[in-house]
Amino acid sequence: MRVRNTWCSSSRKVGTLRTGRLHMRRSGWWFVASSWSSSSLQKSLFSALICLFFGFGAFTPVGRAQTTSTIEGTVTDRQGLAVVGADVRLVGDTVGFDKTTVTDGNGNYQLAAVPAGTYRLTVSRSGFATKAFKSLDIALNRTLKFDVILEVGTVQQQVEVSAVPPLLETTSSSEGVTITPQQIVDMPLNGRNYLDLMQLVPGVAINRQADLNSDNATPVLGERANNTGFLIDGLSNQNELNGGAAAQFNQDTIAEFQVITTGYKAEFGHASGGVVNVITKSGSNDIHGLASAYHRNNAFDSSDISGKSVPYLLRWDYDLAGGGAMVRDKAFWFASAEGIHENRQLNFVPPPNTPQFLLNTEEAFNEPTTDREVRLFTKFDQVLGNHHLTEQMNYTNLHVNSTNPLSASTSLPSTRTNLGDRSLLLGFSDIVTFGNSASPFILGLRGQYRDEPTLASPAHPQAGPNTLFNLFSSFTTGGVFGDQGQFNYGATFTPSTLEQKYGTFGASLAKTLNRHTLKFGWDYERTRVDGVEGNLQNDQLFATQADYQQFGPVDAGFFLLLTIGGLTPQANQIKLRNSYNGLFVQDDWKVTHTLTLNGGLRWDYDSAFNKKDNVSPRIGFAWSATSKTVVRGSFGLFYDHFRLGLVRDIPGFGGADIRESQPLSFPRLLFGVPTIAPDIFGVCQSTSLTDAQIAAAGATCPFPGSFGNTTALYGIDHLNNIGLTPIPANAVVNISNVQQLSGLTPDAFLSAADAAIARPNGFWEWGPFGALSFNVFPPSGFPVTIDPSFATPYSRSYTLGVQRQLGNDWVVSADYYHKDIQNILGVRETNLPFAARIDNSGGSLTQVDGFGPWYAGTYNGGVLSFQKRMSRRFTLGGSYAYVSENDGALNSNLSTGAIGVGNGFPTDSFRGVPPVVTDPGTPTCPGKTNATAAFFACNGNFVPQAGKFYNGATLDDGPSDFALRHTFEAHGLVQLPWKIQFSSLFRAQSGFRYTQSALVPLDQDGNGNFDGRDLKTGRNAFTTPHFLNMDMRIAKTFHINERVSVQALFEFFNLFNSANPAAVNFNQNHTPLLPGEPIFGTVSQTLPGREGQVGLRIEF
Repeated sequence: MRVRNTWCSSSRKVGTLRTGRLHMRRSGWWFVASSWSSSSLQKSLFSALICLFFGFGAFTPVGRAQTTSTIEGTVTDRQGLAVVGADVRLVGDTVGFDKTTVTDGNGNYQLAAVPAGTYRLTVSRSGFATKAFKSLDIALNRTLKFDVILEVGTVQQQVEVSAVPPLLETTSSSEGVTITPQQIVDMPLNGRNYLDLMQLVPGVAINRQADLNSDNATPVLGERANNTGFLIDGLSNQNELNGGAAAQFNQDTIAEFQVITTGYKAEFGHASGGVVNVITKSGSNDIHGLASAYHRNNAFDSSDISGKSVPYLLRWDYDLAGGGAMVRDKAFWFASAEGIHENRQLNFVPPPNTPQFLLNTEEAFNEPTTDREVRLFTKFDQVLGNHHLTEQMNYTNLHVNSTNPLSASTSLPSTRTNLGDRSLLLGFSDIVTFGNSASPFILGLRGQYRDEPTLASPAHPQAGPNTLFNLFSSFTTGGVFGDQGQFNYGATFTPSTLEQKYGTFGASLAKTLNRHTLKFGWDYERTRVDGVEGNLQNDQLFATQADYQQFGPVDAGFFLLLTIGGLTPQANQIKLRNSYNGLFVQDDWKVTHTLTLNGGLRWDYDSAFNKKDNVSPRIGFAWSATSKTVVRGSFGLFYDHFRLGLVRDIPGFGGADIRESQPLSFPRLLFGVPTIAPDIFGVCQSTSLTDAQIAAAGATCPFPGSFGNTTALYGIDHLNNIGLTPIPANAVVNISNVQQLSGLTPDAFLSAADAAIARPNGFWEWGPFGALSFNVFPPSGFPVTIDPSFATPYSRSYTLGVQRQLGNDWVVSADYYHKDIQNILGVRETNLPFAARIDNSGGSLTQVDGFGPWYAGTYNGGVLSFQKRMSRRFTLGGSYAYVSENDGALNSNLSTGAIGVGNGFPTDSFRGVPPVVTDPGTPTCPGKTNATAAFFACNGNFVPQAGKFYNGATLDDGPSDFALRHTFEAHGLVQLPWKIQFSSLFRAQSGFRYTQSALVPLDQDGNGNFDGRDLKTGRNAFTTPHFLNMDMRIAKTFHINERVSVQALFEFFNLFNSANPAAVNFNQNHTPLLPGEPIFGTVSQTLPGREGQVGLRIEF
């Protein structure tokens, strides 16, 4: 495969080929695209793949991703004639490697299975002077073309020169970037997180405002971030529960970091959004090591919030690493250890109008977030004959206390959580070469065990259940939500524990036959997840400040208490199991010396979901139009992996058995209710008028027909006079005092209340805290089921690009990417009657939520990039991307979990052919029918025309969460005199998209789930202010002696102290504005301001 080396550039880009029938002949193969849609062809291809795989069975099974490289070339004399029988020896400087081969009858040589590193290449032949190339960098997963010209002389004569690898790679169609060791060490990385290197990759969106590890944090070419595959030394580092990377690694453990964005070969699978392919360091014959310490505190920092002091920060990061030989040329070791100790005050600003009494209460919880991490790594390599054996261990232990993600930016400190995460990875590999040394068979075997327990618990359980406090200025605002803002406080979950265990094995076999390099393989992974699901209590409270202060959180206003959890401890148990198998075959065919075709076929299967038709063909080309111009193109299907977390609350898959209930409660009967929410859900009541005042004014219900409402409007005192004695106005009424106040038993009062609002017996009940309550939805399970149409998400990707070398050191590239992103998963209510949108009657059903492939998206992007390798004391790289991406996924983060994120319904769940329905109308709204045309019902819901297929999810079509319109990135390093080094990383990009929330939400499909977004403006119709960031490092190196050097450094992150938005006010404004009302679109939270870090690094 080919990836661009960002300091020692190689090549790029990609094109558009059609794929389909696979023809095999002695001279080659090709794909014909138009046939791939044929199901019979798919079956034939699948059968062919199985036959190919088992046909090579004598060589053993096959598989894992590429972790080594190949160097090849031609040895000639000064006249250009081939030098036959020349000895070519490659010896590692930074890795334990020593291999020799001999040029063939055409002067060609090839050395395969070469680990990434720095080498010395020596070429000798009798009659010629020996030529030695020092400091030859061989990047990860690359075929390096390196030709050698020998001069006439004696073998004893040796000419030594610095190796200058070619900038263009001419044999691979894959797209991506390889980050070199120098960049890994010298780039300013905030928090020393090696995954931050992804910001150097063209086409990767960096959304700092998104929660870490969320789907929209670091999307690759418009794909969900957690659709990316993560590999460490060819071993999986994938979190199969939630997606994303599983374990963190010490930055000084990483040797090379490669991101393959698209067009990757069939050997890479179980991911649709790119592949992060990382190689760790190994020992060599010489002992090398380092010790470093990094320190931050708020004395180096600046606040990006006007009038706010710099948040408290204290951070120490200690690091040790080293490696060497246990037996020279035979056995090597490498180890590293890192400890992180951080206390950080969150960059938190209370939402506008937060009542002082809440701030006073919350002050005790506003403590610094503490982060304690330990990272340990060991690796052993042995060279035993034709075997290269590797064993490794990575251990991380993380404890973060009192933290909140940015998505909870308006939540008060009492909502914060404690997180614990431990990861153990044990891995082994064996790369075996056998057969003809000039063109050997290469067998790769890999195995792995991983154990990853996690714990999440509330940081401040004493704060009580989580409450979303809707603060109203009065009882006459006419709104659903608080006009003075929403304030979130209290603990959301009970503790939740999960333990993931993985067993992995893979094997691959590769062989070059004439102009074909064939490889086939097998991957296997067994996953088991055991744990306990947390319970949730979330209270939505609607009250004025005076009411809250007088009556307290239980008896103030009106509330909806959502309770989600298992009925018994056993019901909260999670036991998920999955076995994954992947097979692949691929061929790199050098059709001519200027044209290479890359083709392959892959099959992926997860036992938990039993989808056996995930077959993905891939084809690409690399054409050297001139000696300094390469054109690349590719087409392929890329299937995503299944996240077991999607079924963590589905009992049929071993998930928890979760039940939910959300009654609406009136602690003082109809008094003290400032919101019109009860009107929408079926109790049409005035927020300020009595029955007498309503009768005098002739007022009627503003929402007739909604959840069974008539035109009757009930006064605030309507239920106070239904007993034997009147209940005093504004009195607290509950099951324990109702008989004393009204003269009726609790059951008798409920019956009288049912009759008073013309509802059937059993409508009212005594709910949470004994308050008078009713259920919009009957208490039920959380029935998320896998829909029969369930299919694996995949992308159909086309790429085309050209790369041009300018001079000896510069490369410029232009690339176009198109993706059809299919089968985006989500949840909709599959048993919802179409007519429910007329009268909002769907909420009374026991809904069936089908998890299936309801959505799709389209990505188009153009990228211009440039790279200059190190020369004349500086290196430089960067890119500009222009992207357009649309999809229909209202909820950007995939989940079906009952706890936490919920189902994420579309605005309209209906999918099918609408029947004829009629809106009977009201005195102020005439009736209509959809028999001949679509219309808007009297409740404001859209009713499409009968007889024509309608997909309700298209109402949510809009700009995707996973792409930014404009992104410019530049990075570089300058070596100044006196051993001073300057490096920086600059990024400017469009703001993130967001959706406006309506003042009065609609229940568009009538299922009782009120979508808060404004349907008139559309999803993601708005963009925040731009993001601007520059990180910088200045370092000075002191050479103590030949082997020891000391480097002192200072780093700034967000050098310009840009107030980059983390959250905005998305609620629609009243007209005119209410006093203190936040302005729509203004920034409500910002990312951290400028932060500084000092460091000391000793190398030997």
